[in-house]
Amino acid sequence: MIILFGGTTEGRLAAGLLDGMSRRYLYATKSASGCFPMSHGEHRNGALNDRTMVSLLAEREIRLIIDAAHPFAIGLHRTIARVAGTLSLPVIRLERDYRIDPELIDTPRVRFADSLAAAAGLLEIMKPRVVLAATGVQSVSVLRPYWTEHRMKVRILPAERSYDLAIREGFPEEDIIRKAPSCSQAEEEATYRLHGIDCLLCKESGSSGFLPVKLAAAKACGISAVIVRRPVLPATFRTVHSVAALREALSDRGERP
Repeated sequence: MIILFGGTTEGRLAAGLLDGMSRRYLYATKSASGCFPMSHGEHRNGALNDRTMVSLLAEREIRLIIDAAHPFAIGLHRTIARVAGTLSLPVIRLERDYRIDPELIDTPRVRFADSLAAAAGLLEIMKPRVVLAATGVQSVSVLRPYWTEHRMKVRILPAERSYDLAIREGFPEEDIIRKAPSCSQAEEEATYRLHGIDCLLCKESGSSGFLPVKLAAAKACGISAVIVRRPVLPATFRTVHSVAALREALSDRGERP
């Protein structure tokens, strides 16, 4: 059996491929949200550490790991790498498209940082009036030193658990924007203007994370942007950049239903 770590656009694409190839697989996500029909897969949710992942993979007789999780799920990627090494299992990483028009990033308005903490340091130097953190609710605690001293709004998914987490962290309720990122540049522009945003803080999340749309909207609004670079993946992963390449990688391994 194959285990597919998903919860992303890429995860669904990989699941569709496995269904089309009649491969049995376990679709693993951290939360139970985002379930979808699968013809040859079954869903499994819940966080895993090294011990519980080893147990799960042994119990389900997993012979291949496909990592299609979010690029910033650093802890998960590292756990997969350690467990795969322990069990001598191959890992195929289905990577997303990070290509972006150079005109959107080759400008003094856009700066890069290697971490959220480094990004906060850049913001201290740039001194924007109102920052929009489009970095997810998990970033609220890391950014605490900044938003307790400066004006920041955070955009989070419109799920109660995300809202509750932000409130528990003490983030000002009036500065929470409960809205999913949009694939529409016009909607992004409207959000920036409505909230008086003059600086966007975002992650290098690729096209499926709507980064090109966010940066195009920022350019149209004449505002600056700070982008947190995506983390480096474990060197032991075999990385593919398309569903077609994933199919080829599976065929190379002679995967059977």
